Amino acid sequence: MSKNFVIQEQQKTFNEVQRVVDIFRQSEGEIRPHFWLTGPSGSGKTHIIEMLCNQGKLNYFEINGAQLTKEGTSGNSLSKALAPLQGHKDGLTICFVDEADKLFISGNSNTSSAHEVTTGVQNEFLRVLEADNTEVFGDYGKYNKVSCGNVLFIFAGAFNNEEEMSVDKLRDTGVKTEFLGRVSLIFNVTKPSLASLRAMLPELKLFKDYLLLVQDADKLHAIDTIMEVVEEVYEKNSLGVRILSSLTHQYFINGGVLNQEQTKKCSFQGALTLGDKNNG
Repeated sequence: MSKNFVIQEQQKTFNEVQRVVDIFRQSEGEIRPHFWLTGPSGSGKTHIIEMLCNQGKLNYFEINGAQLTKEGTSGNSLSKALAPLQGHKDGLTICFVDEADKLFISGNSNTSSAHEVTTGVQNEFLRVLEADNTEVFGDYGKYNKVSCGNVLFIFAGAFNNEEEMSVDKLRDTGVKTEFLGRVSLIFNVTKPSLASLRAMLPELKLFKDYLLLVQDADKLHAIDTIMEVVEEVYEKNSLGVRILSSLTHQYFINGGVLNQEQTKKCSFQGALTLGDKNNG
């Protein structure tokens, strides 16, 4: 995904988030305005934060919220997920918690064991958000004390593509009141527009790589064919910008056509032509 297109599409939110990150950086971590970044999958949440970290020369690492487990159980506990802090020493750091919506319970279909796990993880985060130090999992099964008072936590998620998330909506999904008291700032990104998707496609590295590999490909035909499908499924698209990569693969693997049948096999070496599809 081209980061320039992401910023253009999400300029308002980018400016708001940049202000928060600047406050964190200029205060040298004394002010830590932890916040939520919500919006559809593939709308550029990760890219926005990575760009701001690069601009501000801030340490950055990412946690997958969907994989976190309660401390003391098998899996990736928070103490393990925060282990990268051992290498950041006292430098200002941003921890991007992706798929943070998976940390919370929504509705009544979740099992009691799942509720126990997610509540446990929330409680563990609560102890870290305002602490100066925490213990993380180190070598040989030992726990090491590290500084976390210089860490800004950003919780990102799609929340079932809910638009304009609010504190009340977050509470309805299962976020504890104590958690919202510590992380109450919310910024929303929007679904990529058709115009931006069309602009991004020819700049997509994957698309360019296929054009180099498939030497007789018609670039304009590829763009028009892929975008025709993008437009057809736009309202129901839950992949965001990632739909461009998915359709690009399908287009070139299927010899320059797109259909509803998922490609099951593909094998190619060297430079191909679109006609090679039936020669294997």
